[in-house]
Amino acid sequence: MIAEAASPARTSDSATGARVSIRGLGKSYGSVTAVTDVSMDIESGEFVALLGPSGSGKTTVLMMLAGFELPTGGEILIDGRDCTRLPPQKRDIGMVFQHYSLFPHMNVRDNVAFPLKMRGIGAAERRRRADAALEVVRLGGYGDRSPKQLSGGQQQRVALARAIVYEPKLLLMDEPLSALDKNLREEMQLEIKRLHSELGITIVFVTHDQGEALTMADRVAVLRDGKIQQLSPSRELYERPANLFAASFVGEMNLIPGQWDGATITLASGDSLVPPPQAFPQPVAPGAALLAFRPERLALAPAGTPGALPATVREVVYAGADTLIIAAMPDGTEIRARVPSAGSRDIAGGTAIALVCPPDAMLVYAGGAA
Repeated sequence: MIAEAASPARTSDSATGARVSIRGLGKSYGSVTAVTDVSMDIESGEFVALLGPSGSGKTTVLMMLAGFELPTGGEILIDGRDCTRLPPQKRDIGMVFQHYSLFPHMNVRDNVAFPLKMRGIGAAERRRRADAALEVVRLGGYGDRSPKQLSGGQQQRVALARAIVYEPKLLLMDEPLSALDKNLREEMQLEIKRLHSELGITIVFVTHDQGEALTMADRVAVLRDGKIQQLSPSRELYERPANLFAASFVGEMNLIPGQWDGATITLASGDSLVPPPQAFPQPVAPGAALLAFRPERLALAPAGTPGALPATVREVVYAGADTLIIAAMPDGTEIRARVPSAGSRDIAGGTAIALVCPPDAMLVYAGGAA
């Protein structure tokens, strides 16, 4: 089909993840189609990321799942219940947005307890459950503070506590980390993974950040033009993209043009390679093709090494743990390799090298634009 301080795992024992079924979901705005025939099953307790470029339809799918947008076609089932046209408050969902939307006139505890107040829960129980939710997100003791006294990451944790305080079975997150700096974003990624593991809640998470999706999700759905291009576990998506769009969109990928004759792919440089059967995510008819492989799967070898791809170094970019080598093949095609910085020798521009691509790193797609 086309991932410490002690804290309670739940604010009570009743929270369990919902099972979600989306069938033929579509959304149009007049003559503009935003989502077309999206279908997927999300298991109880699963973490699914919706990944895609701007305008791919990922947020529209999430908003329909939340009930803030009504589909123009298809259906949404949550634990077998048809929720396609139910309002958000009747779907038993939690929602975390990109902007935290905390009430500045309320302290942290009252912000977290607000959904309980709207549900008519008494003051003492609201306080108990709000404090328990703050413990879950590692903000125990912060209840009396004002939101403006918190860092961005702490405010996001408050928003998470508010979303889980009434123990929804489904948590929807719309690019909640995009406003944070890199280090804080990475810290929050791990925090949300921990929270998911402890609560057993089902999470659907929208992001345009590929690394974020791969780091956090059990499965990733890649969308383009309102359609799912691939839905698979993170490792499968990265190591075996289903089509050329997924290959070019997720992570760095070398795409080398050539001709496939059914047994051998001959590159424009004149070099020929024999890809193994597993190099073909989809059948490729003889003709124009693209040989694809990740830069980190290439190994440096001395110029003239048999079976390796000859290239000339254009630029070397030191990036800490690894070094990016940008080179040109004899026909001018750019090829990139990422090698560990530790122990690697200095390579100057203009140096002739060879790049070894192991067979299990090769992928072949029909030629053409992604």
